[in-house]
Amino acid sequence: MSACASQMFNDFDRSKFDCLVQKATAAGVAIQGDQGEVSKDGITIRWSFDPQTRVLTLQCTDSPFFLPCGTINSKIHDLVDSCR
Repeated sequence: MSACASQMFNDFDRSKFDCLVQKATAAGVAIQGDQGEVSKDGITIRWSFDPQTRVLTLQCTDSPFFLPCGTINSKIHDLVDSCR
């Protein structure tokens, strides 16, 4: 599958990013560092957090064919919102 559209979240400070890291870790996804890429269960997510501009960018770069981008991006958005 091709990559999904990237999602950018503004006004995202370090405490919100730390919350996101904790939730991802609890779900078995290890986010290490302010940028990187992680895969689990056929889904690959790329992230970039800039603490200076307070911008978080997340993008699903790969997923199984039966999992549409709309579903993935909705789950990402819900997770980010839970840390706001």
